[in-house]
Amino acid sequence: MFKNKPAFYISALLILTAMIMSFALRLDAPYGPELTVVLGIPTRTVEGPVYYGMLIISILILGLVFLVRALKKYRGRTVLLAILLFVFGPLKIAEGYQNTFATGLDAISYDKEKSECTYESMDRTSVMTVHCELYFQNHSEEDVTFMLTFYEDEYAIWIHHLNNEGPLEMTVSEQDRGPIIVKRELKLEKEQLFSGSDSRFGVILEAEGKKRTF
Repeated sequence: MFKNKPAFYISALLILTAMIMSFALRLDAPYGPELTVVLGIPTRTVEGPVYYGMLIISILILGLVFLVRALKKYRGRTVLLAILLFVFGPLKIAEGYQNTFATGLDAISYDKEKSECTYESMDRTSVMTVHCELYFQNHSEEDVTFMLTFYEDEYAIWIHHLNNEGPLEMTVSEQDRGPIIVKRELKLEKEQLFSGSDSRFGVILEAEGKKRTF
Protein backbone atom coordinates (compact mmCIF):
# COMPACT_ATOMS: atom_id res chain seq x y z
CA MET A 1 0.00 0.00 0.00
CA PHE A 2 2.85 2.37 0.88
CA LYS A 3 5.57 3.29 -1.57
CA ASN A 4 7.11 5.95 0.68
CA LYS A 5 6.63 5.51 4.41
CA PRO A 6 8.55 8.69 5.44
CA ALA A 7 6.19 10.70 3.22
CA PHE A 8 3.23 9.04 4.94
CA TYR A 9 4.55 9.97 8.39
CA ILE A 10 5.12 13.56 7.26
CA SER A 11 1.60 13.73 5.82
CA ALA A 12 0.09 12.38 9.04
CA LEU A 13 2.03 14.95 11.08
CA LEU A 14 0.96 17.83 8.83
CA ILE A 15 -2.71 16.83 8.73
CA LEU A 16 -2.76 16.34 12.52
CA THR A 17 -1.12 19.75 12.98
CA ALA A 18 -3.78 21.37 10.78
CA MET A 19 -6.52 19.65 12.79
CA ILE A 20 -5.10 20.84 16.11
CA MET A 21 -4.71 24.39 14.81
CA SER A 22 -8.32 24.40 13.54
CA PHE A 23 -9.79 23.37 16.90
CA ALA A 24 -9.93 26.96 18.19
CA LEU A 25 -11.94 28.04 15.14
CA ARG A 26 -14.64 25.40 15.53
CA LEU A 27 -16.36 26.93 18.58
CA ASP A 28 -16.59 30.53 17.40
CA ALA A 29 -15.45 33.03 14.79
CA PRO A 30 -12.67 35.04 16.47
CA TYR A 31 -11.97 36.99 13.27
CA GLY A 32 -15.53 38.23 12.79
CA PRO A 33 -18.36 37.21 10.45
CA GLU A 34 -17.06 34.99 7.66
CA LEU A 35 -17.13 35.78 3.94
CA THR A 36 -15.03 32.91 2.56
CA VAL A 37 -14.79 29.49 4.21
CA VAL A 38 -12.69 26.55 3.00
CA LEU A 39 -13.47 23.17 4.58
CA GLY A 40 -14.97 24.93 7.58
CA ILE A 41 -11.96 27.25 8.03
CA PRO A 42 -12.48 31.00 7.51
CA THR A 43 -9.98 32.49 5.05
CA ARG A 44 -11.66 35.87 4.69
CA THR A 45 -14.02 37.79 6.96
CA VAL A 46 -15.50 41.27 6.98
CA GLU A 47 -12.24 42.36 8.64
CA GLY A 48 -10.15 41.11 5.71
CA PRO A 49 -7.97 38.05 5.00
CA VAL A 50 -7.55 35.51 7.79
CA TYR A 51 -3.90 34.53 7.48
CA TYR A 52 -4.19 31.99 10.29
CA GLY A 53 -6.94 30.20 8.37
CA MET A 54 -4.90 30.35 5.15
CA LEU A 55 -1.96 28.82 7.01
CA ILE A 56 -4.11 25.95 8.25
CA ILE A 57 -5.40 25.20 4.75
CA SER A 58 -1.87 25.41 3.34
CA ILE A 59 -0.59 22.91 5.91
CA LEU A 60 -3.50 20.60 5.12
CA ILE A 61 -2.89 20.77 1.36
CA LEU A 62 0.81 20.04 1.89
CA GLY A 63 -0.13 17.08 4.06
CA LEU A 64 -2.46 15.75 1.35
CA VAL A 65 0.30 16.11 -1.26
CA PHE A 66 2.65 13.99 0.88
CA LEU A 67 -0.19 11.53 1.44
CA VAL A 68 -0.67 11.04 -2.30
CA ARG A 69 3.07 10.54 -2.80
CA ALA A 70 3.18 8.01 0.03
CA LEU A 71 0.53 5.66 -1.36
CA LYS A 72 0.61 3.12 -4.14
CA LYS A 73 -3.16 2.78 -4.49
CA TYR A 74 -6.47 3.93 -2.98
CA ARG A 75 -5.17 7.49 -3.16
CA GLY A 76 -8.53 9.09 -3.90
CA ARG A 77 -10.32 7.25 -1.12
CA THR A 78 -7.60 7.98 1.41
CA VAL A 79 -7.45 11.68 0.54
CA LEU A 80 -11.24 11.93 0.83
CA LEU A 81 -11.10 10.17 4.19
CA ALA A 82 -8.38 12.55 5.39
CA ILE A 83 -10.43 15.59 4.33
CA LEU A 84 -13.53 14.27 6.12
CA LEU A 85 -11.44 13.60 9.22
CA PHE A 86 -10.07 17.16 9.07
CA VAL A 87 -13.54 18.68 8.67
CA PHE A 88 -15.52 16.63 11.19
CA GLY A 89 -12.89 15.44 13.67
CA PRO A 90 -12.09 18.77 15.39
CA LEU A 91 -15.74 19.83 15.06
CA LYS A 92 -17.00 16.79 16.94
CA ILE A 93 -14.25 17.11 19.55
CA ALA A 94 -15.12 20.80 20.04
CA GLU A 95 -18.82 19.98 20.36
CA GLY A 96 -18.04 17.18 22.80
CA TYR A 97 -15.85 19.48 24.88
CA GLN A 98 -18.52 22.18 24.93
CA ASN A 99 -21.27 19.74 25.92
CA THR A 100 -19.29 18.10 28.74
CA PHE A 101 -16.28 19.89 30.23
CA ALA A 102 -16.60 23.51 29.10
CA THR A 103 -17.36 26.19 31.69
CA GLY A 104 -17.98 29.91 31.60
CA LEU A 105 -17.97 31.57 28.21
CA ASP A 106 -16.72 28.40 26.47
CA ALA A 107 -19.99 26.68 27.37
CA ILE A 108 -22.13 29.22 25.47
CA SER A 109 -23.36 28.63 21.92
CA TYR A 110 -25.25 31.17 19.82
CA ASP A 111 -27.89 30.40 17.21
CA LYS A 112 -27.42 33.12 14.60
CA GLU A 113 -30.11 31.65 12.35
CA LYS A 114 -32.93 32.01 14.89
CA SER A 115 -31.91 35.31 16.49
CA GLU A 116 -33.66 38.43 15.23
CA CYS A 117 -34.00 42.13 16.02
CA THR A 118 -36.73 44.50 14.95
CA TYR A 119 -36.46 48.28 15.22
CA GLU A 120 -39.25 50.79 14.78
CA SER A 121 -39.34 54.55 14.82
CA MET A 122 -42.15 56.34 16.56
CA ASP A 123 -44.00 58.87 14.46
CA ARG A 124 -43.71 62.45 15.69
CA THR A 125 -40.94 61.54 18.14
CA SER A 126 -37.21 60.97 17.98
CA VAL A 127 -37.42 57.55 19.67
CA MET A 128 -36.60 54.23 18.03
CA THR A 129 -37.58 51.05 19.85
CA VAL A 130 -35.42 47.95 19.44
CA HIS A 131 -36.71 44.47 20.26
CA CYS A 132 -34.32 41.53 20.00
CA GLU A 133 -34.76 37.81 20.55
CA LEU A 134 -31.32 36.25 21.04
CA TYR A 135 -30.96 32.48 21.17
CA PHE A 136 -28.14 31.24 23.40
CA GLN A 137 -27.57 27.86 24.95
CA ASN A 138 -25.55 27.27 28.11
CA HIS A 139 -24.11 23.76 28.00
CA SER A 140 -22.66 23.87 31.51
CA GLU A 141 -24.27 23.30 34.89
CA GLU A 142 -23.71 26.85 36.13
CA ASP A 143 -25.20 30.19 35.13
CA VAL A 144 -22.93 32.21 32.83
CA THR A 145 -22.90 36.03 32.88
CA PHE A 146 -21.25 38.04 30.13
CA MET A 147 -21.24 41.43 28.43
CA LEU A 148 -22.63 41.50 24.89
CA THR A 149 -22.06 43.91 22.02
CA PHE A 150 -23.34 43.48 18.50
CA TYR A 151 -20.85 43.06 15.69
CA GLU A 152 -21.09 46.21 13.59
CA ASP A 153 -21.18 46.33 9.83
CA GLU A 154 -21.94 49.14 7.43
CA TYR A 155 -25.40 47.82 6.50
CA ALA A 156 -26.87 47.45 10.01
CA ILE A 157 -27.04 51.06 11.18
CA TRP A 158 -29.28 50.16 14.13
CA ILE A 159 -26.44 48.11 15.64
CA HIS A 160 -24.20 51.16 15.82
CA HIS A 161 -26.86 53.14 17.69
CA LEU A 162 -27.58 50.25 20.04
CA ASN A 163 -23.89 49.71 20.81
CA ASN A 164 -23.58 53.40 21.67
CA GLU A 165 -25.76 52.65 24.69
CA GLY A 166 -22.99 50.39 25.99
CA PRO A 167 -22.56 46.62 26.34
CA LEU A 168 -25.55 44.56 27.45
CA GLU A 169 -25.09 42.41 30.54
CA MET A 170 -26.72 39.00 30.15
CA THR A 171 -26.99 35.84 32.19
CA VAL A 172 -27.78 32.50 30.57
CA SER A 173 -29.03 29.87 33.01
CA GLU A 174 -27.74 26.32 32.98
CA GLN A 175 -29.03 24.36 29.99
CA ASP A 176 -31.05 27.42 28.93
CA ARG A 177 -31.89 27.52 25.21
CA GLY A 178 -33.27 31.07 25.07
CA PRO A 179 -34.52 33.29 23.74
CA ILE A 180 -33.21 36.21 25.72
CA ILE A 181 -35.36 39.28 25.12
CA VAL A 182 -33.66 42.66 24.75
CA LYS A 183 -35.74 45.85 24.61
CA ARG A 184 -34.28 49.32 24.24
CA GLU A 185 -35.56 52.80 23.42
CA LEU A 186 -32.99 54.89 21.60
CA LYS A 187 -33.08 58.66 21.31
CA LEU A 188 -32.07 59.70 17.80
CA GLU A 189 -32.23 62.75 15.65
CA LYS A 190 -35.50 62.85 13.70
CA GLU A 191 -33.66 62.71 10.37
CA GLN A 192 -31.97 59.46 11.51
CA LEU A 193 -35.15 57.53 12.27
CA PHE A 194 -35.82 54.29 10.39
CA SER A 195 -37.60 50.96 10.86
CA GLY A 196 -37.01 47.36 9.85
CA SER A 197 -35.69 44.01 11.05
CA ASP A 198 -32.46 42.07 10.86
CA SER A 199 -31.15 38.56 11.51
CA ARG A 200 -27.94 36.54 11.14
CA PHE A 201 -25.97 39.28 12.89
CA GLY A 202 -22.80 38.61 14.83
CA VAL A 203 -22.32 39.17 18.53
CA ILE A 204 -19.25 39.63 20.73
CA LEU A 205 -19.27 38.15 24.24
CA GLU A 206 -16.82 39.12 26.97
CA ALA A 207 -16.41 37.79 30.49
CA GLU A 208 -13.49 37.55 32.91
CA GLY A 209 -10.94 38.68 30.36
CA LYS A 210 -12.11 36.21 27.71
CA LYS A 211 -13.67 37.24 24.40
CA ARG A 212 -15.62 35.21 21.87
CA THR A 213 -17.08 36.33 18.55
CA PHE A 214 -19.96 34.53 16.86
